Amino acid sequence: MNYVESLLGRGEQILYIARQHIYVLIVNILAELTLIAVLVAAGVASNMAFRNNPTAMIGGMSISNLILLICIVISIIVLISGFIDFLRWNSEQIIITDRRVLQVRGVFNKRVIDSSLEKINDIELRQSLLGRIFNFGTIEILTASGSEGANVMDRIEAPVEFKRMLLEAKHNLDRGYGYLDTDGYAPGRQAGGAIDIQRTLEELARLRDRGILSPEEFEAKKRDLLSRI
Repeated sequence: MNYVESLLGRGEQILYIARQHIYVLIVNILAELTLIAVLVAAGVASNMAFRNNPTAMIGGMSISNLILLICIVISIIVLISGFIDFLRWNSEQIIITDRRVLQVRGVFNKRVIDSSLEKINDIELRQSLLGRIFNFGTIEILTASGSEGANVMDRIEAPVEFKRMLLEAKHNLDRGYGYLDTDGYAPGRQAGGAIDIQRTLEELARLRDRGILSPEEFEAKKRDLLSRI
């Protein structure tokens, strides 16, 4: 069982998985490679500048060699930082289940932020021109009044698809038929009416046609609903 599966409740199903767009990783790595190139150039230039001055010494080492050594050490640190950036990008996941939205962060030390679908008030999508070209954007989920209730997912891939799936998951939960667990249609309302049951069957059929429900699951819920008439 992987870490994400261990977070799921009984019967909870994953509907959609996203992560930060690879654009974020590429920008970070390019910035780090640029810094390494500058450091290497600085080290080589200083080495050439002090090469003909053997009297310039610090602690028994020539200044040119010392500067070159410092540049190499910093470059190695930047390389390690780039590798850590990749691990963070690879390990971060944003998951929509039939009950909540999970943000899983961290390589070794994990941090999990979840927002219950039923408590989501608003969903804001922000997408720049560059984001529209490369298909990334920022999603902000508001679960309470004020900034303390905001759950921000920065520069994730396919944000329009993510928002659509999130709205559908919330709609399905509000109507009482989640991804698999559709028992107890529309809590707080009577589900025994023929019109309500017909509408529910139509919605379930759409979920089946889109592959969210399997034919077997659809038939099981259909029998359950028809038995209430």
